[in-house]
Amino acid sequence: ESTEWETAALEAAVRNFAETQGLKLGQAAQPLRAALTGSTASPPIFEVMAVLGRTESLARLADAAAA
Repeated sequence: ESTEWETAALEAAVRNFAETQGLKLGQAAQPLRAALTGSTASPPIFEVMAVLGRTESLARLADAAAA
């Protein structure tokens, strides 16, 4: 939640998360894409997050996590 909410910072944060978890970027990005857009295909996920904004993105992720 403390990540600067712009495309490059979001990508760096997800890449860092994936690396620390021993995942490839796609293994982290695809679940994000599904949670944020409801689809497995979308514009670049970090751009989607930037456009949706912090509040909406985090709300969608929380909803997906609770499901």
